[in-house]
Amino acid sequence: AQIEAIAALKPDLILASTSSRAMERLDVLGFTVVRLKSDSHADVRRTLGLVARLLGTPDEGERVWARLDSEINAAAARVPTALRGQRVYFEIGGGPYAAGTSSFIGETLARLGMANIVAADLGPFPKLNPEFVVRAKPDLIMGLQREQAALAQRPGWASLAAVRNKQLCGFEGAPYE
Repeated sequence: AQIEAIAALKPDLILASTSSRAMERLDVLGFTVVRLKSDSHADVRRTLGLVARLLGTPDEGERVWARLDSEINAAAARVPTALRGQRVYFEIGGGPYAAGTSSFIGETLARLGMANIVAADLGPFPKLNPEFVVRAKPDLIMGLQREQAALAQRPGWASLAAVRNKQLCGFEGAPYE
C-alpha cells in the first residue's frame, strides 16, 4: 500500500534510506530513486550536500550542516555536569535495536559528554539481546516516550537502577512512525 501511495504521486525523484528494501519496487516501476546513508555525522553532512545539489542550491547543504553542528555544540554546553560521563542505552523504535557508538546518535551522545553502552565494533544500529542491556547496567535509558512505561516489564529490566530510579529520557516518535 505504501509503494502504491508513493507511485500514485508520480514523483520526479524519491529520496530513500540505503536500508529501505521497498524502494527496489519503485526502481522497477521506473522512478528515479536516490538512496541516502545517514548513519554518522559524516554521512549526514554528505547527504545534506547531495540533497542541496539535487535541489539546485549547492551551498545550502553546508549552511544546514553548520547550523546543526552549532546546535549540537550549544546543547553540549547545556548538559549538566552530573550527566557527563553517564553510560547511556539509546533504543531505536522500541528495540531490540540500539544506537551504537558509530551512529549519528552515538556520535552526538559523545559530543554531549556521555558514554554509550554499545561498543563501536557492534556497528551503528545493532540488534541487541535485551540481556545485553541488563548486563551493561546503563545509567540512563533513552528512546521513544511511548515505550518507556513498559521497560520494567522486560525480563530483568526492573532490576536496572535506571528503570527503578526513572533515569529515562523519552522522545516523541517521528511523524511517519
